[in-house]
Amino acid sequence: MKSKLTNLIPAAVVLAVIAALTMAATGVARAADHKTVANPNTGSPAPPMFDPTTGLPSAPPAPPPWKDPNWKDPDKVLPEVVYQGLPLSEVAIQLRAEFKDLDVLIPGGLGDQSRPGETLDPGAILIKMQLKNVTASEVFNAMNMVFEGENTPVRWELRLNGRRPTAILRMVPQRLPDAANPPPPPTRRVYFVGDLIGDEKSGGMRMVELVKTVSEVYQMSYGESKGVLQFHNEAQLLIVTGTNEQDDLIKQTLYALREKARVEHKPEPKPAEPKARTEETKTR
Repeated sequence: MKSKLTNLIPAAVVLAVIAALTMAATGVARAADHKTVANPNTGSPAPPMFDPTTGLPSAPPAPPPWKDPNWKDPDKVLPEVVYQGLPLSEVAIQLRAEFKDLDVLIPGGLGDQSRPGETLDPGAILIKMQLKNVTASEVFNAMNMVFEGENTPVRWELRLNGRRPTAILRMVPQRLPDAANPPPPPTRRVYFVGDLIGDEKSGGMRMVELVKTVSEVYQMSYGESKGVLQFHNEAQLLIVTGTNEQDDLIKQTLYALREKARVEHKPEPKPAEPKARTEETKTR
């Protein structure tokens, strides 16, 4: 009996050891799973950031300023700068000659990451502008304003290469249209505004004043109203051609004008008539 018990003890020990090792392996696997969940693959796109106050998606970080805060202009002012359709590459050569302490860098071919395979030749960009008494940074800033006005997708950036001021030309990323979600087509709505036209004493306004007011309110939110707002003076109609948001702004503006006319020319209440004297008062 003793020998049999002696033979069983090692087997029990072995089973206990196997069970312990199995539990340890399971724990390690679970820990690895949790670790994988807590640290997702860095190659996957990051989830969108949300504003904790409003719950709305946070705006992307602002791009760096076009001019380095430590930038210092070369100690020279050009009395006059005249470019009459001069290629941008030639402009860079002239600026290097004018400002000896300034480096001007133009890549051979400018590309946009959102449009792979497409490049822009800087030599094909023509500069037309006339300036007087300008520093180096004012010349580059003026060219940036010309680029923006002409929708040219390049901008100058003023940086420091160590201690040396450097102007470098960069491509402005262009947003591609979203084919899956194209913008909605513009809508056209017609509003009668004759109830707002009339004598000022009765709460009305002239058609010219109405046109000016509605156009200015629209311009405060969307800029020029050309092509969006049209007025028919004789029929006293307002035609809105635009998005639903633009149309909603016009409806709110007309409603506010009607409320303004109602409040300003609300008839004054008649004075209350004196109460009839009671019998007791008459007796006295």
